Amino acid sequence: MPFSAVLFSADNLRGALLSKALTKHGFEVSLQRNINTFTDVLNTKSPQLVILDKEGGYFTGDLDVLGPLSVLLKGIPVIIVSNSASDGSFNLKDVSVEWCHSNPIDPLAVATKAKSLLAGSAPNFVSKEAPEKDAITEDLKGFLGLE
Repeated sequence: MPFSAVLFSADNLRGALLSKALTKHGFEVSLQRNINTFTDVLNTKSPQLVILDKEGGYFTGDLDVLGPLSVLLKGIPVIIVSNSASDGSFNLKDVSVEWCHSNPIDPLAVATKAKSLLAGSAPNFVSKEAPEKDAITEDLKGFLGLE
């Protein structure tokens, strides 16, 4: 089952590159290019990861709406993709934020960071029909004629 991610990137090219890299790394990506639709998607979906591309294409003040979204983002890892170091422009209270510095953009680095953030959170499903360890051993012994 793929990880779900909501990606905000107002830049068409950067958004497409990030989305493609994340998809290749096993993510189901919802790419949003408008901050309003991005917030609507966060209100309706429960993604496992949120990625914000801080560079280009958005208007000053667009990202200010993220502060009130802290309640929705609580418990969801957030990756901020930026050309420069943290500048304090994101005030997401009680939200786990990771910065991914990439100048020029490196979609592979972002996808790798995303995968590593969620690697420990993947559910470990065991089929109800999975045989017991002893049953496998007995089957193997029988197959090899060791019984």
